[in-house]
Amino acid sequence: MKYLIYILLAFPLFVGAQQDNWCGTSELTNDLWATHPELKEAFYEQMAQFRNSNGVFDKDGEEPDTIIFTIPVVFHVLHEYGVENISDAQIHRQIDILNRDYAKLNADTASVIPEFQSIIGKAYIRFKLATQDPVGNPTTGIVRHFTHESNIGDAYSKLDQWPRSRYLNIWTVKKIYSGAAGYSQYPTNVEGAAGFMDGVVVLHNYVADNGTSNPYSSRAVTHEVGHYLGLPHVWGDNNDPMQACGDDGIEDTPRTRGYDFCPLNQSYPSGYPPHSGKTYPDNAMICNDTVVENFQNYMDYSYCSHMFTQLQVKYMRTSLKSNTSGRMTMVSEANLANSIPDGVVADPVADFFTNSKEIVSCVGSSVKFNNYSWGITTSSPTYTWTFEDADVTTSNDVNPTVSFTSPGWKTVTLKVEDHGKSNTITKESFIWIAPNWPVFNGLVNIDFNTPSQQYAGIALNPQNYDYAWEVLPNVGTNGSGAIFLDMSNPYTNPLPLSPESFFKVRRGGSKVSFVTQPMDLSLVSNGTLSFDYACATDATSLTEMTEELWVYSSIDCGNSWQLRNKILPKNLVNNGTGWESFKPDANSTWTNASFSVATLNKSHVMFKFEYLASDQSNNISIDNINVSGVLATDAEDLNSQISVYPNPSNASTGWNINYDATQWGGANVQLYDIAGRVISTSELPMGQSMMNLAVNNKAAKGVYILKIRQNDKLIQKKLILE
Repeated sequence: MKYLIYILLAFPLFVGAQQDNWCGTSELTNDLWATHPELKEAFYEQMAQFRNSNGVFDKDGEEPDTIIFTIPVVFHVLHEYGVENISDAQIHRQIDILNRDYAKLNADTASVIPEFQSIIGKAYIRFKLATQDPVGNPTTGIVRHFTHESNIGDAYSKLDQWPRSRYLNIWTVKKIYSGAAGYSQYPTNVEGAAGFMDGVVVLHNYVADNGTSNPYSSRAVTHEVGHYLGLPHVWGDNNDPMQACGDDGIEDTPRTRGYDFCPLNQSYPSGYPPHSGKTYPDNAMICNDTVVENFQNYMDYSYCSHMFTQLQVKYMRTSLKSNTSGRMTMVSEANLANSIPDGVVADPVADFFTNSKEIVSCVGSSVKFNNYSWGITTSSPTYTWTFEDADVTTSNDVNPTVSFTSPGWKTVTLKVEDHGKSNTITKESFIWIAPNWPVFNGLVNIDFNTPSQQYAGIALNPQNYDYAWEVLPNVGTNGSGAIFLDMSNPYTNPLPLSPESFFKVRRGGSKVSFVTQPMDLSLVSNGTLSFDYACATDATSLTEMTEELWVYSSIDCGNSWQLRNKILPKNLVNNGTGWESFKPDANSTWTNASFSVATLNKSHVMFKFEYLASDQSNNISIDNINVSGVLATDAEDLNSQISVYPNPSNASTGWNINYDATQWGGANVQLYDIAGRVISTSELPMGQSMMNLAVNNKAAKGVYILKIRQNDKLIQKKLILE
């Protein structure tokens, strides 16, 4: 078993379909066959057995048997809380379409051309969402995964596969690595160690004909399930329709080049002499000028697909009578009793995220929470929210809006109740609330060395990776402190396929961020933000190096972020490869990056540093985050004009403010607590040089922030109350 991960890595995992050809099955298959020719032999041996035994009707025109095969289905929705998190209704509609198409109940069979009307196949294959999961828990047959794998959609994105001898697994995603709209595998391709690749992957907007999809894209899953049951494209085993005449090995589908257009609606495209400009029926008789081709077949790309042939149906049913990759077991009565028992009602599953998909806000800012609970089977579920340190501590709204009253990490809980069952999710330290006052002002220098700067960068980790940014000593430019991300692979030995291999070895596509504490840059003109970085990789070629660092800014408390700088792999990786676990120091290669923040002369600015990982990532360190520029008034001159004492002080004494009345008389004075709440507001009297700033005797001990502003001049001081 310890060599299993290496065996799996020998299989190509990425589909290579062209952008305009929406199925990637053939290219994936040909990649597999190139490295494992025994899989190709197994496929053609099965095809030959079909043709030589029961693959042709007898002379009396015997029809295929009419025993219904029922396939339990589970949909895995991979999402990041965007539109790709498709609704239950869209998935239920997809099941309806599969059952319609495979039962020859689609009304558009009436549009099939006369040459094929008599051989439209009725598969007697039914699809039903699972009602019981692999360990016996009730389910709706729909499970949802918050994961960056939705942006990749390759074979390793097939998370949480349910036993393929019991269920047809279908994963819906936001993107497929190759640009295809979907792909699957022949049963013969996924025997043994390759079993983890079994099932269908499809873009969310090619699922059904409602929700994020449309009727034009609604036959993609019908097509991919055809591959899952052993059918090749009608032109053969490649992803190149309209290139060369080919055969799928099924006798009642004519030899064809395949079509990426509908001959009924369009003449043959230019660029394909001598067929260019031909109209129907000549544009559908390319391989033999006396035989119209089956361009309306579900296994073509014509987008006017309405049918399987009778022998295609017979071949798919033959696949279900074989135990290759567990197909026969899946449709057995014993499995149906365990996987889709009647009368089972699923438990609800609580889930939520913020409406903006951001987990950063400020004290006093409104945050809307979206309820993404699933497994709901009635029309009247109830919801109970609990918020830490918010103006609304509990709520029964479906999608409540709250504001938090103090800075720091906040925990949110949601309980859902449906048909007498309940489920609760608590997301600890879910959202970071920044103070609504700036922690830094003017010209900023964050070197992560002093205790006050240990929390200058707040790590964001919504998908709970094992790796996250943290401030550490001895990883900076001078061997001092810096903010560091340890991305080195924790597994030095081959790892059996497991959740660990998906979520720990599999790091490509993950995003790991940290956010600076707020800065007041309102008095900075011609500002520039700069920082030093040191980065390494495990990649051994440029194509493997996909690491990137993106830097954003926000002036609205993290509700929205503007991309400011993007460092690409060839510039980011400045310490090469070959490291077991890279730890930079003063002798490492450090690179300085900078960009203008001239337009960010605002009173509350935050920066987000986001690292986009690859499977070959090693570690990265960032140090010396500086904002330079010109202050409206020199900060040292300002500070020399005002002194505050004693500091620390106490409630009975307060603080004395000494100032130059000619410069600061009438200035606004505000005292804030550490949560950013205004404790007092006053003015420095005209014609005086001292004012006592008192606090209530019951004031809490701790750190306070004093701000004194006079027109474009600002002084900010940290005060301590003992």
